[in-house]
Amino acid sequence: MPLLDPESPSGSSTSSKRSAYYVIERAESEDARRLVDIEFQAFEDERANQQLSFRDYATPEHFERSVDLYTKAMHTRSCNDVPLKKPHAYSKVSFLKITDTDAGDIVSFAKAEFKQYTLQELQSPSDIGHEHEPQMNREWFALNEEMRREYVGLAKHCYLGMLATQPCYQHNGAGTMLLDVILAEADEHGLEVYLEGTDTAKPLYEKHDFVAVNEVRFDPAEYGLYDIGKERQTVMVRGALGKNGVRRGVRRWDDAVAQADAVKQTLSRSTQY
Repeated sequence: MPLLDPESPSGSSTSSKRSAYYVIERAESEDARRLVDIEFQAFEDERANQQLSFRDYATPEHFERSVDLYTKAMHTRSCNDVPLKKPHAYSKVSFLKITDTDAGDIVSFAKAEFKQYTLQELQSPSDIGHEHEPQMNREWFALNEEMRREYVGLAKHCYLGMLATQPCYQHNGAGTMLLDVILAEADEHGLEVYLEGTDTAKPLYEKHDFVAVNEVRFDPAEYGLYDIGKERQTVMVRGALGKNGVRRGVRRWDDAVAQADAVKQTLSRSTQY
């Protein structure tokens, strides 16, 4: 989902002073409530996204829903992590946090998924897990999932699903620290990185070789919500690092979709015999 952490120039004295106290670590399930608090604060001015993705502080059940999802995701991760080079489909979720040791609190976090879909997953409904949610939310999550499936197909990839920083700590290097670690792991395994980003975040990702390939557009007015605006995010991709040390070019949307569809059809035919 959207990534909210625009950075100021890394050479600023304020950034250097504060980031000297930053420690990056793996986040654990007991951190879930603090991570959700940071996420909700980062989205406090994004009215459409608040309602589409259940991030409204004024609705307590939104907060508890997110805490529950993160807690379960971190628990599942700790129980079921599998080697990245496993020869068939896998999913590994990584939660990282930045702690300001001077303040003694978590100030930023990121969630990334290292994933390879199975053919069965690609053929399954894209709103799995959201069947009992309101139609608007169900279709919003399904749209994002459909677009990701279309682009990556059966290829191993890294999905950067969240990068958020406490608003008063933004522009001080926390987001860049998290991003550097995640991208280094993706590069180590030669993986493309896929994300949906806000306009504010785009410059940061462009500095890290991300390229815009499409847009996600959604209008809540079609569901009776006329006063929260429309949601628009940019789908961005960072090319995989080849074994020769050269970064591959980012594929155009239509080319990637056609390539993914061809692979799916070939595999589908082979499984029929």
